[in-house]
Amino acid sequence: MNLEKRVVQNTFLKFFFPTVASSLILSVISMTDLIVAGHFLNEMALSAISLALPVVIYSMILGALFGMGGAIQLSVQMGKGNRDQCNRIFTTAMVSVFVITLLSAAVGLIFLDPLLKLLGASGVLMTEARGYIGVLVAGIPFMTISSVMVTYLRNDNEQRYAMVCVTIAGILNLALSIFFVTAADLGTMGISLGSVMAEMICCLLASFRLFSKRRMIRIIKMKPDIHIFLSILHPGMPLAVIFASQIIMTIVINRRLGQLGGGEGIAIYGVIKYLINFMFAFFDGITGSIQPMLGIYYGEKERENVKTTADCGVAAMAAVAVAMFLLMMFGGRIICGIFDLTGETMVRESLFALHVLAFYCPVIAFITFLNGFYRCTGKSNLAFIISILDNFFFPIPTVLYFSSVFGVRGIWFGILGGGICSCILILGICFFSKKGILMTDQELVRPDGEFSMVYPAQREKLPEILEQVEDFCDRSGIGPKQYYYINLIIEELVVNVITMAGNSGHLDYVDVRITPEESDRVTVRIRDNLTWFDPTESSVGNLGAIMEGYLADEEICYDGINDLGLGIIKKIATEYNYRRTIGYNNFLVTI
Repeated sequence: MNLEKRVVQNTFLKFFFPTVASSLILSVISMTDLIVAGHFLNEMALSAISLALPVVIYSMILGALFGMGGAIQLSVQMGKGNRDQCNRIFTTAMVSVFVITLLSAAVGLIFLDPLLKLLGASGVLMTEARGYIGVLVAGIPFMTISSVMVTYLRNDNEQRYAMVCVTIAGILNLALSIFFVTAADLGTMGISLGSVMAEMICCLLASFRLFSKRRMIRIIKMKPDIHIFLSILHPGMPLAVIFASQIIMTIVINRRLGQLGGGEGIAIYGVIKYLINFMFAFFDGITGSIQPMLGIYYGEKERENVKTTADCGVAAMAAVAVAMFLLMMFGGRIICGIFDLTGETMVRESLFALHVLAFYCPVIAFITFLNGFYRCTGKSNLAFIISILDNFFFPIPTVLYFSSVFGVRGIWFGILGGGICSCILILGICFFSKKGILMTDQELVRPDGEFSMVYPAQREKLPEILEQVEDFCDRSGIGPKQYYYINLIIEELVVNVITMAGNSGHLDYVDVRITPEESDRVTVRIRDNLTWFDPTESSVGNLGAIMEGYLADEEICYDGINDLGLGIIKKIATEYNYRRTIGYNNFLVTI
């Protein structure tokens, strides 16, 4: 295995564990309400919470549009080195989600009773659901903004802190919900109150890092820009469609279950639905792990790195799909116990549903991965089509058909059948397009005549790097003066990387890229995976005198970070900038 592939795999693992953990915790938070209701309240409370799922999903839709959609655009612009556009995207997303969620909460509270009727509440269930759903509607701003902030933290190399924020919120959610139900005797309203308060704390914690001065992205003063607003919505739309379809599917299935199975059927579907969401949390965690990497590599046109990232995502998806299949097939009674489903009928029907939907795991893993990959690599339209087919076009008709034939049990066959139809159609699209499943080869083409090599960050590798660079410059017709400057830039920046590598104890590397451009310009990019170091902030003394010393071939000391050498690079460069992306330092110098 070459060094570059190992680096990409290590980067994936760095994102994978905290991102998947965050997604799982968020999923557990969504199930916490059902678990608390099942253990401390009654079946009516379970049904009321099941009815509220569309409100939760609405919050997830906004989070997908302005969180994931904005993050995808942000990653691509980072890959292109457009830092100002990154700030404009971030500002537009944060301001938009703040305004829209406040309006949503206000409208939802004004029309709360019509909303409850639309969701299927009536009679005693209306009273039970009003307190729970009313608090959730009021808390939409906190529920949505917290997920958006966590997404941007992960995208800005703060995936561990994002996980901490989500973990604390999850623990508080459980503790506060139990307190409000038992000690305060607030019933279902107490459960939703605990959830909203936990999300408020998550927002507060996330803001400490997200809005700090050290961030590569920040809120700036700018006029509203409809083009940026729409560009944010575009890649987030396929994911929003998936969430929106869950609202419609939940309403359709709840109404169908009400006709076929009464309150017990709705309660069973609530448990099944939250379990499916738990499975999706794994898959969403994996797509969230590869999203920053795919965005950066796609923006840089790094074909092999895109493919390596995709391989990592596929392997993780397959492992999770198999694990979830085994859990649903053989762990059904444990799942029923978690939600306190003890009635003989409910346990039997829940087990049947789990056994059918176990086969749904590999199907939805395949669809979710491709949908996420296409979103991150500039194919939002294709991802949107897949979302429509997989969440509207196929599942609703199959659910209605199979339930008319097999009753309540037909609903589970309908969900599985819709997924299988989507898989077949997606494979057909890939086959007839003749571009392969990933459809990226024709787009990821680097300029001809470019030098690109990855080396271990070791001092003994420096002569080899310089020798290969010299050969490249000779072949490319780069003149002596530019070659001298390129050689100087690489010596300075690579030696600094080697110096910082020191005794880090992990895989350190330096990635050297030289790109000849028009008008005899040459861009040199030095990338490493070491600690944050921004050479643009270095200070120097008399650059003129230093430059004369270099031109006279005076000896330069490389002990520690050579601030004077960095100053010389600034002096000779027509452009000189730094960016930190997905744990990488990127120094770009144009001469």
